[in-house]
Amino acid sequence: MAIDPYSPCPCGIGKKLKFCCADLASDFEKVQKMVAGDQPHAALKHAEQLLKKQPQRASLLDLQASLQLSMHEFDAARKTIGDFLEAHPLSPTANAQAAILLAAVEGGRKAVGPLQNALEQLDQEMPLRVLEAVGAVGQALLMQGELIAARSHLLLYAAISPDDDNRGIELLLRMNLQSGLPLLMRESWQLLPCPADVDWQTRFEAASALSLRGLWRQAEALYAELHQELGSVPEVVYNLALLRGWLGDVGRFASGLHEYARLDVPLDNAIEAEALAQLVNPELEDPKLETIKSTFEIADLDQLTEKFTNDKRVEHYAIDPEEYDDEVDRPRDSFVLLDRETPSTGVGIQRDEIPHVIAFLSVYGKRTDREAQLEVTTDRGDDFDRVFQLLSEVSGTPLGEAKEEEVIANKSISEESLSWRWRLPNDTPAEHRQSLLAEQRREAILESWSQAPRAALNNQSPLEAKDNEALRVPLLASALIIEQAAVDPAEAPLFVELRQTLGLSALEAIDPTDVDLEHVPIVRVPRFELAKLSEEQLTELLNRTVLMGAKYATLLVGRELVSRPEIPDNVDLTAAYRQLIRLEPNPTKAFEWAEQARKWSEQRNSSTGEWALMELELSIERGDAAGVQRLLGEIRTSHLKEPGIAEATYRLLYAAGLVAPPDAAGSAVPNPLEQQLPAEVESSEIWTPESDNSGTATGEQKSVIWTP
Repeated sequence: MAIDPYSPCPCGIGKKLKFCCADLASDFEKVQKMVAGDQPHAALKHAEQLLKKQPQRASLLDLQASLQLSMHEFDAARKTIGDFLEAHPLSPTANAQAAILLAAVEGGRKAVGPLQNALEQLDQEMPLRVLEAVGAVGQALLMQGELIAARSHLLLYAAISPDDDNRGIELLLRMNLQSGLPLLMRESWQLLPCPADVDWQTRFEAASALSLRGLWRQAEALYAELHQELGSVPEVVYNLALLRGWLGDVGRFASGLHEYARLDVPLDNAIEAEALAQLVNPELEDPKLETIKSTFEIADLDQLTEKFTNDKRVEHYAIDPEEYDDEVDRPRDSFVLLDRETPSTGVGIQRDEIPHVIAFLSVYGKRTDREAQLEVTTDRGDDFDRVFQLLSEVSGTPLGEAKEEEVIANKSISEESLSWRWRLPNDTPAEHRQSLLAEQRREAILESWSQAPRAALNNQSPLEAKDNEALRVPLLASALIIEQAAVDPAEAPLFVELRQTLGLSALEAIDPTDVDLEHVPIVRVPRFELAKLSEEQLTELLNRTVLMGAKYATLLVGRELVSRPEIPDNVDLTAAYRQLIRLEPNPTKAFEWAEQARKWSEQRNSSTGEWALMELELSIERGDAAGVQRLLGEIRTSHLKEPGIAEATYRLLYAAGLVAPPDAAGSAVPNPLEQQLPAEVESSEIWTPESDNSGTATGEQKSVIWTP
């Protein structure tokens, strides 16, 4: 492809190629063809030859650096970029290359400064390399877990990138769908506007204008000056905190939000700012629970392994070979220790009958440098002494003194209070599992979490802090952190009870007609009087909750939308039903949503194939063999010829291990309805085209370089 002479010149000074480095156009095109032809070394050699003739030519330095970075020749790239900066210190492209290099080799935080250098040198045009640097730094920050700064850089990239470049948006969406990420950290927080009628309005708005251009360092300096002169003005404090977070200074981001939450601001704003600060503040360390690994020498390892195998309080635990660097370090076998035997059935099981995993056991054979040994990993909690008492009972002899004891982890007592390790019998019905989990979660929140110390409450528990007025906002924020993690609307009474237990005021309903639905914090949606919104507004709000991965809010909005007695023909409920079926915690209710979706589709004379597929997935998850066979029969007779149905059905069955994979020759996807299914269907996590979020927040990357 010929190079456009009117495209920005690679040297980055803002001129078009035709009016700047036109003499190199043919060479750029030649290098481009070499790269496209998978000849990067030849391309680099050509660039090096050109640079020997003109060693300070900006466009050639940029070309060589880009090729070196793409080939991961980082030492060579560092020298080239150093030469580039020495010859052209004010070049946006040179500084952008420095940012890309640092993002690749040292991480995003180190690259933020050079990127700001590049952005501050811009005139009007945005050189390609600066755009790439914004994306590269955002991606690197995300890989480092610097989520606040990563989100701001990826949003900036999405705002300035070409319309057909969706990489920034895709990474943001993957962040939102990442399991366990608090809703408060999925928001795109906006700067506050300037108060009216203040004599410093011009300076405030100048800082805001700089921030819109990505010049966050300059904007931060202006807000810092205002903060020093004016004191704790809420809008200044808040905007200063945000900018520091966008620049990767998470410590001052958190402290700024803490300061804002103490000011005279709307209570919801204060609570949300304080909650976000509690989530990210690196200085807030909750009291810890130690995880201990104790090592014992074993005289007769075979006898011990036999004892473990024959005792029902010990169960084999398969290890992942990938967790160990080499086979020598891998244990011979591994087990879990239960506090009691697993009942023969889970039908009708009560919570106090469920075994808990209280330790992980690894056995190692004898080596030339040591005896055979047993490693016991457990928490130093209430069951710590009981673990070793049970092990002595199982082994038939006291373990003796530990040869070695090592603290391998420190976990927040507050967070650990919300987790438990059950060993439910395999046949425990899905509905009963849900009921047991709901009971356990209620107890964990109202009792264990409420009594666990939190650093944000001066190391007091929520119950201890409830009468301390100085801790009122931090306590409300702690409650919000718990509430925003809910995924089941049926838990609403639980959080009402929690607030009553802690002496907190009940949450007030919000009239959604008075708020900006595009920017209102998503944690407020459960308080909306949804009946006041039109179907169009509900549809827009549903799209936002889905994109934010806000399951609780999505269920509430979806339920309201499909419950309307008369739905206009122009309102499509497909997305609402899809989310209700997929997110509904109650399996029986999920089937009811699928049946309701079928009726809606039939009324519109539309195919019900999608709902049959979703019911098939639900039936597989429940281990309902009869249901699976019935739905496969329906798909065979009514939907098999519809686009994508056969392929989607095969993927469901293959993911559940119910059909064989394609042959090694890579033949076409087999017809799933022609394969023999097993008589029994095991419960399984099912992959669907829109629910694959098994990767990390960044996904698998072939390269750490953000390439165009």
